Amino acid sequence: MDFKNLVKEIQEFKGVSRKSSIDNVISLLKESYNVSGDVVIDIGDDASAIDIGNGQVILIAADGIWGDIMNVNPYWAGYCSVLVNVNDIAAMGGKPLAMVNIMSISNDDIYEDLLNGIKDGCLKFNVPMVGGHLHPDGDVDSLGVAIVGIAKKDKIITSFGAEVGDKVIVAIDLDGKPHEMFSLNWDTTYDKDAKLVQDQITAVQYLAENDYIKSGL
Repeated sequence: MDFKNLVKEIQEFKGVSRKSSIDNVISLLKESYNVSGDVVIDIGDDASAIDIGNGQVILIAADGIWGDIMNVNPYWAGYCSVLVNVNDIAAMGGKPLAMVNIMSISNDDIYEDLLNGIKDGCLKFNVPMVGGHLHPDGDVDSLGVAIVGIAKKDKIITSFGAEVGDKVIVAIDLDGKPHEMFSLNWDTTYDKDAKLVQDQITAVQYLAENDYIKSGL
């Protein structure tokens, strides 16, 4: 496959093309980004950062789970809802603290699997799900999760912190496999020991706080 065809396939991939309306959302909400004056990082990074004083920021992120995953494997959707949010905080060099969720359920048959996936994700990453909101009679099955974390203000990993002369390192966990029921997911956590997975998250925080990482994608 040549480069142009690869770019075209990425542009036309449903996971990318379905988000084309993000530009409109950003434009309409622009005036609301920093009404408090405490926002250090707003829309556009893995998490937003809010200055809370004492050299610290609260990190806030949220993810809605793709309906295609819910339809194929609700358990995996629940697990992934925890995984992606924890990763958003870790990617900023922060410590994940807690999550809340919004669930809409139209099919009672998926309810137990979905919740078991969330529970197992919380146990894997040692991050609690502390509340949320339930629509028990929804028209569709959907799941959204939001997370808060904490980090040192001057040690945040951003998508724009790289400088000329910095070394570029590509770090990929190849110790994984495509998920058996959703091959678009490359899974590197589910079959691993919980402590190892948690240590991997802590390692990113350590690297950020000791100035080994300035920027990441």
